[in-house]
Amino acid sequence: MIDEKLAIWALANTDGVGPAILFKLVTQFGSAAAVLESSAHDLYKAEIVNQGAINKILQRRDWDQVRAGFQKSFPDRACFVAVTESTYPAKLRNIPDPPPFLYYQGRLDIFERPSLAVVGSRRPTDYGIRMTSRIVSELASTGVIIISGLAYGIDAAAHQAALDSGGQTAAVFGCGLDIVYPPGHKALAQRIEQSGCLLSEFPRGTRPERYNFPVRNRIVAGLSDGVLVVEAGGKSGALVTAGIALEQGKDVLAMPGSVEAEQSLGPNSLIKQGAVAVTGADDIFANFGWHRSDPATRPAQDLSRLSKEELSVFGLLSVQPIHLDELGRKVALGPGKVAEALLNLELKGLIMRKPGNYVVKA
Repeated sequence: MIDEKLAIWALANTDGVGPAILFKLVTQFGSAAAVLESSAHDLYKAEIVNQGAINKILQRRDWDQVRAGFQKSFPDRACFVAVTESTYPAKLRNIPDPPPFLYYQGRLDIFERPSLAVVGSRRPTDYGIRMTSRIVSELASTGVIIISGLAYGIDAAAHQAALDSGGQTAAVFGCGLDIVYPPGHKALAQRIEQSGCLLSEFPRGTRPERYNFPVRNRIVAGLSDGVLVVEAGGKSGALVTAGIALEQGKDVLAMPGSVEAEQSLGPNSLIKQGAVAVTGADDIFANFGWHRSDPATRPAQDLSRLSKEELSVFGLLSVQPIHLDELGRKVALGPGKVAEALLNLELKGLIMRKPGNYVVKA
């Protein structure tokens, strides 16, 4: 049987197969490899894709050609993780449209920790830079992972403050990992990779085109427990990220500013719409229920005695609540098996149930 990583890549790069359809196919057939090796009759019978997409899937059986395309897509030194793997970030897997795979350099395990996306203007004020550095330093020094997009301005200030405080940070690219954008941040990217992570869903050679960044922003939000907006004009891309975060069910926080300042229009507007006003790190700790010693001192959970079914369910969970219906759609188990796994995980103290049929990691 074809390697599952290769199968995920091939299926995701098939016309007519978007992330939602890919998940349905993998759930129905058990794996991406099984989808690619299925007959036209079986694919048609599943009633997930139309005849055009079925034809495209059937054309994906030149494995040498697929393998060559897969290898060509890799940036130098990059690793690859598929959404079906246990090492794929659980928070990102739980969004409505997670990327089927990621290219990355650095450490993926950092995303198991509390995390905050920090975004804002590319032309911030001195006040915005100062407050970003102050807030991020307090968060990162306790183990909170800071996520941003490597851009000039607030993004760079957040990455640098996290690193300077001895913390870890992750940068999500809107291009291939072989192209650092902006070019002036090559040294910053190298620092981030040493202790954190660089990620992209785009293959080698993908240029930083404008339309890539809204797509990228769903990953910035998806990897985090919430998004903090620090200074942003009325049409800033940071507001796009905040909107995506709301759609994903994440918390949106904003730093208030002068009503006369252009760079405060975005955060002030978000606060009027219900975003959490942040004037210091304590507001963020209180909002998420984090304690300053928690990220660094909490012992790792022992998963060695979990059954295969329990691991499958647990791997889809994070500190961000997920509805039982959504969980059922994403895990390749029957309803009875899912219910049994959830009960066992709850008895072992690994998960908690929330009102409205939601569950989270304990």
